[in-house]
Amino acid sequence: MGLEKAKILPLSPSSPDGRESEATETSSYEHIIKMAQEGDEKAYKEIYDRYCRVVYTLAFQMVGNHTDADEIVQETFIRVFRNLHRLRNNRSFVSWLYQITINLSIDHRKLRMRRRTVPIDDSPEMFAFFELATSRSVKDPGQVLENQELLEQINTAIEQLPAQQRAVILLHEVEGLSKKMISEILQCSLVTVRTNLHHARKKLRKTLSRYLKG
Repeated sequence: MGLEKAKILPLSPSSPDGRESEATETSSYEHIIKMAQEGDEKAYKEIYDRYCRVVYTLAFQMVGNHTDADEIVQETFIRVFRNLHRLRNNRSFVSWLYQITINLSIDHRKLRMRRRTVPIDDSPEMFAFFELATSRSVKDPGQVLENQELLEQINTAIEQLPAQQRAVILLHEVEGLSKKMISEILQCSLVTVRTNLHHARKKLRKTLSRYLKG
């Protein structure tokens, strides 16, 4: 599975002409969540089908290997479906899903650091997400993934980022989420999000300074 940016899709299909109103989408979305809360297996499946790719992509970007990412996907949806009845505002489902994924990813990273036995997947696709974040400043973005020296530096820089900084830069630069939504997902203030984003960018920019436009 590649790491191109995973789009969040509405739970309900769009109308044939692609012009379904936002109100209709929201209504259908909330209806599917409500059906799942009532134990409808088809609703569970629809939610999983829509969001498993998003969860996997984010988990893989956070932990860097397929084994942990697969486990996180399973654990995330087990936790989601087990606690879905507790969700008070169905419109907050997406941020709640991200929150669970991020927290489980951070837990897996901490566990791996303690064990120090699971190697980071050093395949080029691990770094595909970073090309998206640096495409405006790298001299030749098309060659980023072909440059082994740059890949090694990216690997070092990403692995050295604290978990929250890594989460913030992935959610903002790759997933395209607003700082406000990230603050809700990570349960921190906007100031904390901005600070983490600033420091993460600064560290990555320093590591990749020789490849950036002067």
